Amino acid sequence: MTESNGRSYKPPDFLLKNDLRWYAENIATDYYSEYHRWRPDRIQNWSFLQAKELYRKDPASKEPFKRHPSFSDPAWRKTIHDRLVESARFHSQYRPVFYSLADEAGIADLAAYWDFDFSDQSLEEMRAWLKERYGTLAALNAQWGTAFTDWNLVTPETTNEAMKRTDDNFSAWANHKEWMDVSFERALQMGVKAVESVDPDAYVGIGGAQMPGWGGYDYYRLAKVLTAVEPYDIGNNIEIIRSINPKAAVVTTAFAKGPWEKHRVWYELLHGARGQLIWDDANGFVTKEGTVGERGKEAVPYYNELRQGIATLLMNSERQADPVAIHYSQASMRTEWMQAQKPKGDAWVNRGSATERRDSEFLRMRESWCRLIEDLGLQYNFVAYGQVEDGELLRRGYKVLVLPRSTSLSEQEAQAMREFVAQGGTLITDAEPGVFDENSRRLPKPRLADLFAGAAQQPGVSRYGRGRAIRLSADVLHYHQNRLVHKESAVHQLAGKLMGESGVRPAFAVMDSTGRPVFGVETHRFRNGGATIVGLLSNPQLRVDELGPPEFKSNERFEKPQTIRLALAEELYAYDVRGGKSLGRKKEITVTLDPYEPAVFAFSPVAVPGLEAAAPLRVQRGATARIGVRMDGETPAAVHVLHVEVTSPDGKAVAHYSGNVLADGGRAGKLIPFAHNDAAGRWTVKVRDVLTGQEQAMVIDVE
Repeated sequence: MTESNGRSYKPPDFLLKNDLRWYAENIATDYYSEYHRWRPDRIQNWSFLQAKELYRKDPASKEPFKRHPSFSDPAWRKTIHDRLVESARFHSQYRPVFYSLADEAGIADLAAYWDFDFSDQSLEEMRAWLKERYGTLAALNAQWGTAFTDWNLVTPETTNEAMKRTDDNFSAWANHKEWMDVSFERALQMGVKAVESVDPDAYVGIGGAQMPGWGGYDYYRLAKVLTAVEPYDIGNNIEIIRSINPKAAVVTTAFAKGPWEKHRVWYELLHGARGQLIWDDANGFVTKEGTVGERGKEAVPYYNELRQGIATLLMNSERQADPVAIHYSQASMRTEWMQAQKPKGDAWVNRGSATERRDSEFLRMRESWCRLIEDLGLQYNFVAYGQVEDGELLRRGYKVLVLPRSTSLSEQEAQAMREFVAQGGTLITDAEPGVFDENSRRLPKPRLADLFAGAAQQPGVSRYGRGRAIRLSADVLHYHQNRLVHKESAVHQLAGKLMGESGVRPAFAVMDSTGRPVFGVETHRFRNGGATIVGLLSNPQLRVDELGPPEFKSNERFEKPQTIRLALAEELYAYDVRGGKSLGRKKEITVTLDPYEPAVFAFSPVAVPGLEAAAPLRVQRGATARIGVRMDGETPAAVHVLHVEVTSPDGKAVAHYSGNVLADGGRAGKLIPFAHNDAAGRWTVKVRDVLTGQEQAMVIDVE
C-alpha cells in the first residue's frame, strides 16, 4: 500500500504510471496530531514539551492545559472541514485505498497523560455536555461535591487538585477526561463526514493509533466513528475494534524483518487486520538502486501466499467467537490510573506514552485474560460499557462475562450484569467490581456486592438466580508473564474448569500427543456457509521486552515447532488450505505447527464438489476471453475464493490478468481483455479453489 500526501493537489505520476492506488496521508495532522507531528526543524513532540515547560514555570496556571488548537475551536473546525472536503474532491477520482486524517493523532503526545483541554472553547462545550448528562446544576454539584451557582462557572479539577481530595470522589476530574474522549470522537467524526460528503464510499480513519487509554483512545467511541484504522497493536486495541465494529478496515504496518515479522503478519490477519503498510525508511524492501532489498526477498514467499487467495478467503468468511465477553471499561481505566498515581503526587507530569504502556497493571490484566482465554482454545469478544448498558450480554447469548479490573460501573451496567447472571450467565472478576461509579466516585457499597455475597474465598463462587458470580485471585494478572516460564498451569486449569462448567468448551480442541493441554497456541474459527475454517498459530506474548524482570523477557518457549492434535467433535471432511489438498474424512488431525506460521484447515459435513472451468479455445488479440468457473454440485461454502493465474506464451505470469475472484455459491466468471499488442500463441489459465486446493488449467490460443 502506497502513501500520498493528502494535502497535495498534483497527481503522483509515479503511482499513476505503475497503476498503483494510494492512501491519502497526513491531511490534518496540524489539528489532530499537533502535539506529536513531524516538523523539519524540531522534534516530533516539541509542542508537548513546550506545554510541560510552561507547567514547570507556573504549576498553578491553566495555560499549559489549553490545547492549541482546541478541538472545540469553530474556526479550526471549519478550516479542517473545508480542507478535507477539498482533499477528497481531488483524491476521490483516483479511488484511494483510504483517507488518513492524521498520523499518530491524540489529544496530547500520542497516548500520554495530560490535563488538556482547559481552553475557553472546550469548557463551553463541556458545560453543554455536562448539562445534557446531569440535567440540573444541583445534580452536578451533588456528584462532584461542589457548589457552583451558575453553569458558566463550572470548571473541572486538574489532576493536582483531584489528587488532594480525601473523599475518593474524582468526578470533577474524571468527567473532564471523559469529555476529552468525547471531544476527540466528535473531531474525528467531523473529519469522516467531511470526506464522506464528497466520497461517500470512502474508508476514513487515522494512522498510528495508540493503545486504549489516554489521548482520546476510548475505542468504544473511536470504533463507532472511524471506518479505517492503522493501529499499533498494543493493549488489545485490534481485538477491541473488531469486537465493536467488525466492518472497520484495520491495517497494520510492517517495520521489522526476521521470523517474528512473518509471524506478526499472519497474527494480524488471523486477528482481523485487512491490509499491510510497508514502512521502508532504510530501503530494506526496495534499494536505492531500485532492486529488491533483503527485507523484500525475505517477505516474498509469505506476501505472495497471502495475496494468492488465503487472505481474501479469511476476510470473506465470518469470524467466530465463543460466548465469552470481556468487559471494556474506560471509566475503570481512569479510576485505576488515579488510584495508582495519586500516592506519587505530581510525578504524573513526567509520564509519557511509553510510561503509560509499560507500568499499567490495568492493561496487563486485560492482556493476561486474553492470553488465558486463547490458551484454552477459545475466542472472545470485548463488550464495551455502553454495549453492556444496552443489553448486549443477553442479546448476543454470552455465557461468560470477564471483568478485568472493572473498578467503575454505572448503575445501568451493574443492573445488566445482574440480569445476565440471574438468567444463567457466569460472571468472573479478578477484583471487587463497581467499587466506584462511572464518574470515579467511591460508592458506599460496591455496585455488585449482592452478587458476591457468598464469594468470600479465593476463588469464591456465589450463586445468584440461575447463574454464578466468581471472584478469582490476582494470580491472573501475571498469567501473560508466567506462561513464558511454564508457571501457568494452575490458573489455566482453574479457568478451563470454570469455562466448562459454564457450558463453554472449544469447538476444536487442541492437545499434545498425550492428550494434555497445549499452551501458546491460539485457535481461530471462521464460518463460510456450511464450512468452517480453522487457523492454528503460536501465541507468544507481544512486546515481551516490556514485561519487567529478565526471566520474563523471552519468547523462547514459543520458538520451537510443536506437534499437536486437533480434535473434532464429529467426523468431517477436512482440507489442508495452505497445503492445497483434501485430507478425507477426519475426526482428528495431527500437525507439526511451525512457530512462525499458521496451519489452516477447512472442515465440512459434506464433501466439497469438484471444480469445473471453461474457456474459449481461441480468441483474437484485442478481444475478451470469458472464463466460467463452477463447482460440480451444491457446495457447502457460501463463498469460494478462486485464484486465477494467467501465463503468457513465454511462461511468465501476467499480473494484470491474474488475481482473486469471489465465487458466490461456487460460481463465478472472469474476463481477460487481451490487448492488441499481447503476444500471439498459447496462453494458459489456471484456476485454483483456495478452500480445497482443487485446480483446473485451460489453454487459449491467442491469434
